[in-house]
Amino acid sequence: MNFPIKRFAACLLTLLLPSVRVLADGATERPAVVFVSIPPQAWLVKRLAGEAAEVQTLLPPGANPHTYEPSARQIRKLSEASLYLTVGIPFEKPMAARAGRLNAALSVAAMDAGLQKRGAHEHDHAGAAEAGHDCLAGGDPHVWLSPRLLCAMASNTVAALARALPQRQPALAAALETTVAEIRATDAAARAALRELPVRTWVVYHPSWGYFADEYGLTLLAVEEDGKAPSARHLAEVIAQAQAAGVKTVFTEPQYDRRPAETLARQVGARVAVIDPLQEDWPALIRDVAEKLSGRQPPSAAVGRR
Repeated sequence: MNFPIKRFAACLLTLLLPSVRVLADGATERPAVVFVSIPPQAWLVKRLAGEAAEVQTLLPPGANPHTYEPSARQIRKLSEASLYLTVGIPFEKPMAARAGRLNAALSVAAMDAGLQKRGAHEHDHAGAAEAGHDCLAGGDPHVWLSPRLLCAMASNTVAALARALPQRQPALAAALETTVAEIRATDAAARAALRELPVRTWVVYHPSWGYFADEYGLTLLAVEEDGKAPSARHLAEVIAQAQAAGVKTVFTEPQYDRRPAETLARQVGARVAVIDPLQEDWPALIRDVAEKLSGRQPPSAAVGRR
């Protein structure tokens, strides 16, 4: 009588073992929790790490990274992460320090490590420090808007992920190659769209786009002055330069008051377009901005609304 019972138990164990192995493997392959500051970083990490990382973004939709203050809840969540990837935005240092005090095992790595950044004198922010606008502390942080620099950020990201996920190194190397190819394809599409651009002066509200302008040979005019709403004198200077250049579109961002851009557009006889440098879908953002600049896409359509 015992033999059938033993045989049944052996069969049941055989059936259950694969499930036990799956559970065990799942435990060892649990995704690493990786925090980033802004959505474009999240796009890059997701492309590189895939399901091996659970990516959390600190900056909520529509928030201004230069005035953002993290909540205590976000600090606690960050302290539970394996890795925090920074990009050079001012709020990151105090946030990483606070999270590190709660979790000494938290690893912090800079996506922008080794990048040559544009300085204050190149960013139309003369006097920004005196005005209390510190977005340029350490250089212009908007490095993800350059395809060339984003490729370097991808390499830095893979190096950081490989330390957190050593068993994933071969997969990370393959993902890096694929991601760099996607970035270069996006760059090629943008260059094709902008090749015959008749007006190469670009009017924006906030000077986030300096790296993009450098990449594609554009002259950037910023409505914002020293991190603040423009003075009447500065606005008049930008209007005169925009009129002389034949500007037909003024660009603004969802994080900022669009009224100064609308005032300038009325004076110049231009239209207003909304572009979001913090859109997570990086290839779509770069292609859409290039198409808007080239006139292939209606400027009234907002780019990157989340």
